Amino acid sequence: MPSWLITGCSSGFGLEIAKQALARGDRVAATSRDSSKLQELKDLGALTLSLDVNDSDESIQQTVDQVIKEFGKVDILLNNAGYILEGGIEEAR
Repeated sequence: MPSWLITGCSSGFGLEIAKQALARGDRVAATSRDSSKLQELKDLGALTLSLDVNDSDESIQQTVDQVIKEFGKVDILLNNAGYILEGGIEEAR
């Protein structure tokens, strides 16, 4: 069974892909800046962790180490974290 590490799981594609992977019986480490938004995935059996991809390398490594300690390895990494910048080209900086 593959092990996933998916960032940006609080909504959208990250949430849906995590749910599909769990439904297949895969192991999923689901992350979000605010892990309290991951309760649905936790209830489905995911390992849920806080992770902000803008954090320090050391902080990110600690999270990855937690996943490897739990699963032994990561087979699939889906870096889905992101944000939306809205506005006219002249306004968006």
